[in-house]
Amino acid sequence: MNLYINNLFNEYCYATKDCISFELAPNQSPYYDVESEDLKYREEYVDLCIENACKIWEKCKFSKELIVLYEDKFGCHEKNEKEFVENTLQLLNCIKYPFKWRDDEETYKGIRYIWQTNKININELFKKIILSDIGEDTQLDCAIYIIDNQTKNVFFLYDDRGVDVYSNDKKFINKIK
Repeated sequence: MNLYINNLFNEYCYATKDCISFELAPNQSPYYDVESEDLKYREEYVDLCIENACKIWEKCKFSKELIVLYEDKFGCHEKNEKEFVENTLQLLNCIKYPFKWRDDEETYKGIRYIWQTNKININELFKKIILSDIGEDTQLDCAIYIIDNQTKNVFFLYDDRGVDVYSNDKKFINKIK
């Protein structure tokens, strides 16, 4: 698996692996009152998303040889996202890799942080990813990938809407359906 590509990691996974997608809270609204100017997210919605993401994570049965990849698409991690992710990990080591990617004729420079770890505080990490899209001003949504270094399967909780799991093993994909 190539973690050092000049492209967004999700595009790489999509092009090279099979994918199964899961919705976390179908037909649920994250907010109490969508008509209000002051959107307040529902705690029970967030808890449901975390619970369902954790169930999918457990189904995957990843080994203890993990890679966590945080893709800072614009190279600015101005809101301490990198430090937050590090605090949810038992760190073994970290690699910082600059990369370029294109979108509609524009080229952007990003930074990919790649940690090897054997332990992740999944509840804390998942909650922050889910809240980053609906209730907090962070850039963790669509940016964190957890990779099993033995199987090269990829767990991608993109935000409160869902999880993509990538694999080259069709039996694995069928098993977690």
